[in-house]
Amino acid sequence: MAVTLESIDENELSILNNLVELAAYDLSELSGSDINENGLYVVNFDSRNWFEDANFHLYFIRFKGILVGFVVIRKLIEENVIFLNHFFILRKYRRQNIGREAAKKAFNLFTGKWRVSQFDWNIPAQIFWRKTIKEYLNDNPTEIRR
Repeated sequence: MAVTLESIDENELSILNNLVELAAYDLSELSGSDINENGLYVVNFDSRNWFEDANFHLYFIRFKGILVGFVVIRKLIEENVIFLNHFFILRKYRRQNIGREAAKKAFNLFTGKWRVSQFDWNIPAQIFWRKTIKEYLNDNPTEIRR
């Protein structure tokens, strides 16, 4: 499967911002969020803050060269944890194992203790991550409700 993770350059931050807005729209079905008066879900968002922080690692997810999503990984230095901060695959590309392959590639980027979290109301994400992590570890992960 031709899934790749591509580091995001400074000149591509506007693309990431657009994808974050699409992710917020996508989540609105589950979260119940509404758009603001400007027609947006995310107000005053700028991924430059992530880009300029050395603890954040930003990647586009591509399938056969086509942009299909993004992943944001954050090193939580104080906890010695690698945190899968954001992960998004466009709906058109879901249920094709693209997300699973992208997740595995993300996990392979950094060695250490990982944290992956989802909102209580995001049942589809919980199902996806339980299955993906179990397969990746070839074991059951430790689940903690925070």
